[in-house]
Amino acid sequence: MISRHLLALLLTSTAAISLSAQNIRGYVRCKNSGVAGVVVSDGDSVTVTDGRGFFTLQSQKRNGYVFYSLPRGYEPEVKDGFRPQFWQKLTYPSAAIPEMHNFTLKEKENDDYTLVIGADSHLANRTNDLAQFRDGYMECLKAEKRATNGGSIYSMILGDLSWDGFWYTRNYDLEDFMNSCKSYGYPMILWPVIGNHDNDGATQAGTDCDFLASSPWRSIVAPNYYSFNLGQVHYVVLDDIYYKNEDTGGSYNKGIVGSRNYNNQITQEQLDWLARDLSYIEDKETPIVVAVHIPVWKLETKSPFKTKANLKDDNTKQLCDLLKEYSNVHIISGHTHYNYHAHPAEYPNIMEHNIAAICATWWWTGYTSGHHICKDGSPGGYSLWHIEGDKMEWQYKSIEQNGNLQMRIYDMNTVKEYFATNDSALKMLDLYPNRTTYTDFSRNSLLLNVFSYDTDWKISVLEGTTPRIATRIYGEDPFHTISYDVPRVVQNGSYTEDWVAGKTSHLFRVILAQDETPVTVRLTDSFGREYVQTIQRPHPFCLEMEQLQINEEPTGITPELAQRTSCTPYLYDMQGRRIYRPRHGVYIRNGKKVFRR
Repeated sequence: MISRHLLALLLTSTAAISLSAQNIRGYVRCKNSGVAGVVVSDGDSVTVTDGRGFFTLQSQKRNGYVFYSLPRGYEPEVKDGFRPQFWQKLTYPSAAIPEMHNFTLKEKENDDYTLVIGADSHLANRTNDLAQFRDGYMECLKAEKRATNGGSIYSMILGDLSWDGFWYTRNYDLEDFMNSCKSYGYPMILWPVIGNHDNDGATQAGTDCDFLASSPWRSIVAPNYYSFNLGQVHYVVLDDIYYKNEDTGGSYNKGIVGSRNYNNQITQEQLDWLARDLSYIEDKETPIVVAVHIPVWKLETKSPFKTKANLKDDNTKQLCDLLKEYSNVHIISGHTHYNYHAHPAEYPNIMEHNIAAICATWWWTGYTSGHHICKDGSPGGYSLWHIEGDKMEWQYKSIEQNGNLQMRIYDMNTVKEYFATNDSALKMLDLYPNRTTYTDFSRNSLLLNVFSYDTDWKISVLEGTTPRIATRIYGEDPFHTISYDVPRVVQNGSYTEDWVAGKTSHLFRVILAQDETPVTVRLTDSFGREYVQTIQRPHPFCLEMEQLQINEEPTGITPELAQRTSCTPYLYDMQGRRIYRPRHGVYIRNGKKVFRR
């Protein structure tokens, strides 16, 4: 029989041998005290800190980093005012060499906080994008921070921070993006998500292309997949781009060696890691937010606009099966530059929020028309979330001055007249005769675009005092056409097909009886917030039309007064600058009519 003393000695020796086999170790501390129970990972193995805050990992060092999952009640150290230091690059590539990595936390009561979620900034140092980003989105971030009055606020960008096609021709890459954010004073912690345009297009196609193309991201920005906790919510960031960069016979930008193509796919390594990460979330009532770039789910294009899988093969099912035991799961995604919400019938615990783009139409509409409009007609913007404990509310916000604009109302009489008589529109239609001119809308119809519509929203339409029915349709928003498509033809003689107005399912058709009766639209969102707009008819269709949409109740703008506003087509110089601005106009500021003369 082994003595108790000898048994203790053997156990100690075994533990020492086991410890020496671990090639990554370190501490997670706060105020010089170890923090116990912090999840730590190298992207493959997952462990937790002990009672002293100490951790060890045996790592193949495949990913080249180690990170911790921020625990509840803490914030990470921050570099440059916005870069969370929750990860470190490994020092030695060889798994035979052990190394030490220590992390420091600071205590923060943050069960209640604000989260700003943007997507697709696409900075490339072109089309005046840096100035638009600085003067638009960055100012919105600073305003949202001020609005918290010192409360906790964080942010995410859901991929395509940069634009791989211009890394070499414009000399603007991921490092430049981070430097721009620093110089512009990015005002809060940023949790970044990798997008397809954040991969290196100079990477040769092959079995290792996906891993090697994301190497700059993993070296400069963050791990391409990781997790963290803010308050009571567990966040998971995943990379759902399998980058292939195959040569498909096209012509490529300087420095690019392939077509920059990819699959909508989460690798098996990530799914295995996710299973290990979620194993530490024992309470199935914990809200889970999964952040990706490419949507996991999409909507069908016909009523009733059912949800269908968007990732390659069974990848959507593989991911959602890992999440099905949790009662409250939200997926947040970008990539499309559209707004929509998806509720997969197969997974009633899961809701996806696809969020339109910070850059709108790749910064082009701000450049061509002075308006910031996505292909679905939504204003370029972001989703603003308020979290209190395990309760979450969200709201889409515009980067333009009408930050709370939730809809746009079109009088289809004037829209059809524009496409039938406007010289610039006719020039576009001569070159692109298959474009819609909205002739399928009957006289005295409205088209309503509800930017962030969800199926539990309520829409009330009054023609005068008479209720009218709003029918959801799949169609094309005309405001994007006059913000990009038409002026681009005027400037350039053509437009880029990928950037023209696209079809969306958050449009509604309303049949009216008269052509001069004012119309009031009242929206009620998922959380009971109401948004009301009234238009006088005939309502002009032009670049300044949003300044004629009246918040709350009618204020007596007559059709005659409306006709004095800027419905004359703008002209542009070769640089895309407007060279004509109307002398007269009226818009609403703080609920009051303001005249421009």
